[in-house]
Amino acid sequence: MNRSLTFVTGAALLLILADAGTASAGTVLPSGSVLTGSASQQYSYTTSHPYWSVTAIQPTTSSKYFLALDDKNGNQLQASDYGTGLTNFIAVDSNSGTEPYQTYFPFVNAITAGSYWIQAQYGSNEVSIPTPTHQGTTGAGDTDISFMSLNSNNVVSIADIYLTAGESFWATTPIAASELFLLEANPAYSSTFIQNRADATIKQKTQVIDNCTLYTASVTGWHALVLIDDTPPVTTNPQQGIAFGVHQYDATYPNYCPMADFPAATPGP
Repeated sequence: MNRSLTFVTGAALLLILADAGTASAGTVLPSGSVLTGSASQQYSYTTSHPYWSVTAIQPTTSSKYFLALDDKNGNQLQASDYGTGLTNFIAVDSNSGTEPYQTYFPFVNAITAGSYWIQAQYGSNEVSIPTPTHQGTTGAGDTDISFMSLNSNNVVSIADIYLTAGESFWATTPIAASELFLLEANPAYSSTFIQNRADATIKQKTQVIDNCTLYTASVTGWHALVLIDDTPPVTTNPQQGIAFGVHQYDATYPNYCPMADFPAATPGP
């Protein structure tokens, strides 16, 4: 499980398109940079590290775009169409035993006139869930809580998370699953190595309990947490955004969430 990483902890709080032969070089998406566009356009990015990566587009509220992902031969690997004004994303697992390192070609197809923001995150962060040191939580600064965050000037955030089959964790708020997605790659099914938003929505296992959302892994391995906000990116001063607290699940208290009162303190069961 050991590898070079950046932890996301409490300190981080605040097309369906016809393929057309071999792909040519598109506009490179530097990891983390947000670009803008309006017309249909091809982009590219290259994986070179054992992490999940993601490409996401956020259209203006009244416009609609498809997002597709092709390989170097022009074969469509995945596509995403999640509706007018909503974020489309496609994530790729490049951990050992999944997709090999390669260049991918995201293609944005304009359906309804407007404009969009596009961002790729190649993957370099991990979320580590601390072993709890006490019952309940003392608030947003509790060291038992990790965070998955998205700055308001970004379209998407991604981090790897290692989970064993059957392992569960809590996320703050009962509506977390509509913005925070757990993507799992099952070694037995290569179709899970590249997922769009619809895949992630259908496949993730979540329950709403005690004012929180409980996520449960189906297989053991390096999975991804993908966070979106369905809103156009905007720069603010000071920087704003959204964040979800993540806390270890205790099967002894299956109906008790230690972050039920977040960001306020939650007393122990």
